[in-house]
Amino acid sequence: MAQRRKSAVVIGIGFVALMLTLGGCQRYEWTHPTRSLSDFGRDKFNCERQASRNYPVHPVTVVEGGGYVYRSSPFCRRYHRGFDSCFFDEPIYVPPTYSTRDMNETPRNQMVESCLFSKGYQLVPAK
Repeated sequence: MAQRRKSAVVIGIGFVALMLTLGGCQRYEWTHPTRSLSDFGRDKFNCERQASRNYPVHPVTVVEGGGYVYRSSPFCRRYHRGFDSCFFDEPIYVPPTYSTRDMNETPRNQMVESCLFSKGYQLVPAK
């Protein structure tokens, strides 16, 4: 009986994980009950312009990884007299990797969304 319950739990968790994964692929679009597509273009442009004024591009260099010395495991031999002889490969320096990110991207996008919501637009799943 306990095995059957465990199987049901595993299947349930798998189903939830699948739904969350597939749900992440949903596309959304902006709609307004009375505004046209050209009105949306103008409204979005004005919202983006205002957001860019408040949150200008702010590039920051970020270290992604690396910046360490890698040493391999020792290679050891046992000789007939019982002495071990161990060797290491030369240490390898792995340099850091860098990328540039815009620190204001998220608040700028949030401001554009807030602006469009304030103008009566709604974000709905795409058909």
